[in-house]
Amino acid sequence: MEYVFGTKDGIEVLKTKGSSHTNLTGFHQIEQVYPDQTITDNFRVVQKLDSQEDVEGNCYDWYEIDHHYRVTDKTAPIAAKVEEYAASMENALCEQDAATDERMGALEDAVCEQDTSTDSRISALEDAICELDAAINNK
Repeated sequence: MEYVFGTKDGIEVLKTKGSSHTNLTGFHQIEQVYPDQTITDNFRVVQKLDSQEDVEGNCYDWYEIDHHYRVTDKTAPIAAKVEEYAASMENALCEQDAATDERMGALEDAVCEQDTSTDSRISALEDAICELDAAINNK
């Protein structure tokens, strides 16, 4: 069903187009979803104005309406983009964490090598001091 809102002769009107005729009365809410937005129309049917059919079998109905208001919601595509960006950020952070872990591993290995080297030098200095001490005490 297609819905077209407009004005004619100073009154608000609704035209419907579909495979069968409609008989709308009272208050209605129509939601139309598009890729970039959702449009919700709320209105009250005052009276049916006309009905017609075309040669292709489409049925048209015109209504006088009032209390019509429209809400346009464009948040769905924005929310999808936000989710996409959040997923990208999460992936980037995971990659950054992996790279940081790799660098930390390399730094820890370097510190361990430095500790081993420092221990060897300290041992060599202690041995040299002992030799000097022994040489001084033997004289």
